[in-house]
Amino acid sequence: MKRRIAIGLVVATVLATPFSVFSQQVTLADDSQVTEAPTLPSTSLVALPSLVDEPVPANVTPSLSNISADRPKPYKDRCHTQQDMSKSESSCIYGNLKSKTTVVLFGDSHALSWFPAIERLVIAKKWRLVSLTMSSCWPADILAWNSTKNALMPNCTIWREEAFQDILAMKPSIIFVAGTKGFSTVDGDLNLILGADRTTTWEAGMMRTLDTLKQASKRVIYLSDTPVSTVNSATCLQAHLDSIEACATPYAKAVSPNWIAEEHHVATIEGITWVDPTPWICSTNPCSPLSGKYVIYVDGGHLTATFAWTLEKPLWTELTATP
Repeated sequence: MKRRIAIGLVVATVLATPFSVFSQQVTLADDSQVTEAPTLPSTSLVALPSLVDEPVPANVTPSLSNISADRPKPYKDRCHTQQDMSKSESSCIYGNLKSKTTVVLFGDSHALSWFPAIERLVIAKKWRLVSLTMSSCWPADILAWNSTKNALMPNCTIWREEAFQDILAMKPSIIFVAGTKGFSTVDGDLNLILGADRTTTWEAGMMRTLDTLKQASKRVIYLSDTPVSTVNSATCLQAHLDSIEACATPYAKAVSPNWIAEEHHVATIEGITWVDPTPWICSTNPCSPLSGKYVIYVDGGHLTATFAWTLEKPLWTELTATP
């Protein structure tokens, strides 16, 4: 069901902004760090059937030995900007290069998980797709903090501002935006922000981003963050060929209803289209590691390209439900 809702380039400059936030991608749902918000029906445990255990199918796709390599094209094309690296010099344009209808995919690596579905859509429609994504660089107008190195990622802010300028110049027909819910935040003095303050800071940054994107396009599509897996699918499924349930993730650990409600809240304030893909990825409790023959996760927080390719149909159904 489609929901149509009324919902600085240098470090010193960014640290001076009123909402200074650093982000790091992680893969586990964390309800303890989000504000209270109404739980949405699509993310409720009500009526979720139990997972029916069964062996891993013989035709499992991708093959268990190839899961780690089953990633979207922009990884291989070097169009997905990596942490602490400069913007890709590639054109990063896909589909019909001559089309007058341009679609943009914008965000971090969780946004990139949507590339196969969106590419399949634009190919079918003979549209043009521009992929603008960066690892650990949340789409919200916030700073990025590398918790492994305990260091600021100033290139995230630079990359995001350049992406904004590119998008504003393109005036795309549709912009898809998505990002991970797993980020650490600090204030201008590098103090960790938690709980309601964390969410308030994110809200302000995300609304600034959406305000910018709305200047570029009349149709901005916010894709809510996807459920996560607490296991390594390749390792686990190879060790449990007779039981997919052994590699399942409890719904409560895979899905953060509070965070999804928070994303819905921001989309409501901004008056943009919001899509919750949770039921397409986890329709049982626990959440299965497979959808039919398709392996869902390449790692804890990212979809396999093969599975994501199958999401084009439900995504298009959502987009056509409302003009």
